[in-house]
Amino acid sequence: MSVLHLNLFAAATDAEAARYRVLAGLKEAHTAFVRSRVYPHLADLIRLRRALRDLLDGVEHYREGHTGRIKGVNWESREVIFDPPDGEAPLLAEDLARWALPQLTEVIEEGRTLFEFVDEHAELEAVGIVPAYQDEGYLIVPDEAANIFVLRYTMSALTGEDGKYRSLRTRPVAADLPPLAPPRTWKACLVERYPDLPTPATFRLDADVAFPLEATMLPIAKRKLLRMISDIGEA
Repeated sequence: MSVLHLNLFAAATDAEAARYRVLAGLKEAHTAFVRSRVYPHLADLIRLRRALRDLLDGVEHYREGHTGRIKGVNWESREVIFDPPDGEAPLLAEDLARWALPQLTEVIEEGRTLFEFVDEHAELEAVGIVPAYQDEGYLIVPDEAANIFVLRYTMSALTGEDGKYRSLRTRPVAADLPPLAPPRTWKACLVERYPDLPTPATFRLDADVAFPLEATMLPIAKRKLLRMISDIGEA
């Protein structure tokens, strides 16, 4: 688990120690990107940057209407707590966030560059005819050794604060597909082994180069699957 998370800023009491931990976390993420490992570091860094920006936006917003100094933050509600004008020193988390954000952004750009490269060199393709029902099916992804990894997916339509969106759940299934067989054979094998999906929507990821399966190929394949099924539904 990465050392970079919001609690590091929320619980900071020593600026030097906190900065050391931030730098250690950024180095860990940088090393992962050098090794072509996109997740979980890229998503974690983006989430942390968003939270820190929310914090600083909240600080500026509340400072406009208060004369007291900032005492702390309610980290669940992201609300800033103020002291009277003669109160304590400014919040350490604010200074730490302002210092960390440019460095977070720099490492995030490294991760984005890697993500975009993998995304460009990996294509998601339908295997055979795509049935009208696509909310369940299979996602086939090769690993670095050209072995075939199969996920069974379930798509759900949900409604949140930002409107409607699709949720994707996956689980690995045993398949033992022959690596050199054509994709149509893979689909036939899956239908024979799991007859509860007689005409499954089946998609495979075809990549020009090999990347780590768990940390890179699977997350990008899932992202592409969400996008493809959404596009099919809108067509």
